Amino acid sequence: MEKTDLGIKISELQQIKEALDKQIKAAEEKRKEIETLLESMVKIENAKTPEQKVIMVKSAIEAVKSSETMNIPRVRNDMKISSGIPKVDQMLLGGMPNPSNIVLFGAPFTSKDALGNNFVANSLKENVPVIIVSADRDIDQIKYDIAITMGVDPEIVDGFEDDGLIRFVDIYSKSIQAPSSSKKAIVIDGISNLSLLLKSMESLEADILRSYPYYRMLFISLTAFIPQFEDKITMKFIQQLTQKRKANRCTALYLLEDGLFDQKVSETISYIMDGTIEFKLVNSKQYMRVIGLPNVRTREWVEVYNNNHTFDLGSFSLERVR
Repeated sequence: MEKTDLGIKISELQQIKEALDKQIKAAEEKRKEIETLLESMVKIENAKTPEQKVIMVKSAIEAVKSSETMNIPRVRNDMKISSGIPKVDQMLLGGMPNPSNIVLFGAPFTSKDALGNNFVANSLKENVPVIIVSADRDIDQIKYDIAITMGVDPEIVDGFEDDGLIRFVDIYSKSIQAPSSSKKAIVIDGISNLSLLLKSMESLEADILRSYPYYRMLFISLTAFIPQFEDKITMKFIQQLTQKRKANRCTALYLLEDGLFDQKVSETISYIMDGTIEFKLVNSKQYMRVIGLPNVRTREWVEVYNNNHTFDLGSFSLERVR
C-alpha cells in the first residue's frame, strides 16, 4: 500500500473513531436520561390519588428539565444542533445549522414526519423552546406523536406546554369548524389570514426571546397554503416567514408533501430555504438525500430504515462534500 493511500485510510479510521466516541457519549447521556424518566414514571404509576399523579407529573417535568442533557449552550452563529436522529447528524457533519430554515420534502408516509417529531423531542429535552404551527393536523395528535417519540406519557408534553416550552399556533381547528384542542394555543381563523399568522409568530417569538437565546420551530405544513394562493403570494409569505425566523435565531423545519403540486413550486420553496432534506419511495424502499446545506457527508441518495418512531440510514461515504 502506498504512503498516500495509508494516510487516507488512517484519516478515515480516525473519523470513524471520533464518530463512535460521540455515539458512546450520547448513549451514556441517553441512558441517564431514560433512568431519570423511568424513575419518574414508576412514581407516577404508584401514586394513590389523581392529585398525587398531577404532582408527580410536574416533578417529572422538572427532573427532565434539570438533567445534564438539557443545559442551554451559549449562542454561536456557527453552532450546529442535533436533528434528534444520530445518523442524520452524521450526514450533516454534526447537525443542522443554527439558525436556518430547512424543508422536509417527500411523499406522504415517508420519514419526514419522524424527523420533525424527533427534532421537537430533542429540543424539549435540551430545554429549548419550540413553536409548532399546525395548518393540517390536530394538536392532540401532534402532542401524542411527540410523547411517543420521547417515550413519555402525553401528560408530560402537556406540562411542557403549561410551562411555555412548547407553543402552538393552531390554523387547523377553524378550518374544520372545531374548537382547538389546546387552551393555550394561538388560534388563527383560517389559512387566508396570512397577516395575523405573521403577527402571531412575531408575538410568540418576542416572548420567547425575553427568556431564551434562541428557539426552534416545526411548521406542519406548507402544503396546506399552496392551493389557497397564487404562487407569488405564497412565495412572498414564505420569504417573510423564513427571513424573520432566521434573523431571530430560530432553526425551523417545514413539512412539504411531494406529488400534490407542480415541481417548480417545490423548487422555488427549496431555493428560498437554506436547504432541503428530501425523502422518496422506490418500490418498497425509502431513501433520503440532502440538498443545499453546506458541508455534508454526501449528497447521494441513502437508504432509510424505519425503527419505531425514528429511523436509521444505510452506509454513506466519509468524503466531505461542500
